[in-house]
Amino acid sequence: MPPRRTPEREWRVDLRGTVFRMVATDATVYCLTLRSGGSGDVYAVRTDGVIQWHEADLDGVGSLDYVAGRLYLGGRTFRALEADSGGELFETKLPDGRAYSAVEHRGTIYVATNTDSFYGLDADTGAIQWHASIGGDHGVSIYRGQPLVSSPYRIRCYRSDRSPLTALLGEPPAIHTSWQPPHQSVAVLWPAVVDGTLYRGAVGTDRSTVPLIAYDLDAGRRRWHRELASYVYTPAVDPDAGRVYTFARPAGARTSHGTVYALDSASGATAWSQPLDFRAGCPVIANETVYLSGPDDDGGRVVALDSSTGAVRWEAGVGDSQVSHALLSVGERLYVGGTGEMVALA
Repeated sequence: MPPRRTPEREWRVDLRGTVFRMVATDATVYCLTLRSGGSGDVYAVRTDGVIQWHEADLDGVGSLDYVAGRLYLGGRTFRALEADSGGELFETKLPDGRAYSAVEHRGTIYVATNTDSFYGLDADTGAIQWHASIGGDHGVSIYRGQPLVSSPYRIRCYRSDRSPLTALLGEPPAIHTSWQPPHQSVAVLWPAVVDGTLYRGAVGTDRSTVPLIAYDLDAGRRRWHRELASYVYTPAVDPDAGRVYTFARPAGARTSHGTVYALDSASGATAWSQPLDFRAGCPVIANETVYLSGPDDDGGRVVALDSSTGAVRWEAGVGDSQVSHALLSVGERLYVGGTGEMVALA
């Protein structure tokens, strides 16, 4: 279990670039770091802090997903790597858009992009099987064996009982929920899907307020939404407690504060809220504790909140480097990403 007491730094590892995303197995943490100029690196770091392998100077990379022993790297080129060795399985140039997220299902890799393009790739070769234009949907997951895609304005769950191309272009969807918010969202963050409900935040424009939205996927309708702030981060969901946790902050690149919200998963009502004086990111829930990390004046900070009350259990400074919003809880450790380093707390 991750620490309930104030943790100590167990180890740190030097990396090139700023940690953008981390995924993990029991034995390895995989880090995607981004550098100026649009290039990035991928690291496989063992739980003792030893770098197992490193793939450097990947042009245009911007997302990282782990699926069944593989790493999928999104960008202008879609790449598949062997997770154990870092060996390249294939790479596919996308005709349009940058890959944002990917899932694999029944031999097909569904790839969503930052444009209206949606791709189906052969899971063995990476060859493009089909391509569809579906109106700016760029988040993808699998729900009950069906491709589930989301955009700033809608959620769609498509039939997969026929060929994917026919299902996307010709057949009516099994679920098609559409909701137009009273403002313009310029981006939608990765959603969280738990027990038949999809929860998602968004990034708004200027002084707009964007919501955290809950969609009932089985009924095909919006369950509730809560307007919170200009930036509402991807939530963490605790189905046993019936709570959804998110961090929301006002607009502005220099904004150095925000609020953590615990909402009732059924109604969206506020159970508690806790202001923070630093710019945190997506929360992580484990061991009845909500963890958040982010930059502050001294480099970076991690805070642990009681999931029932929002009370601060502990705060810890992390190194001297700028801390990113990448945070991961695995076993007894918290992994914190930053600029030029990753730190393990235990």
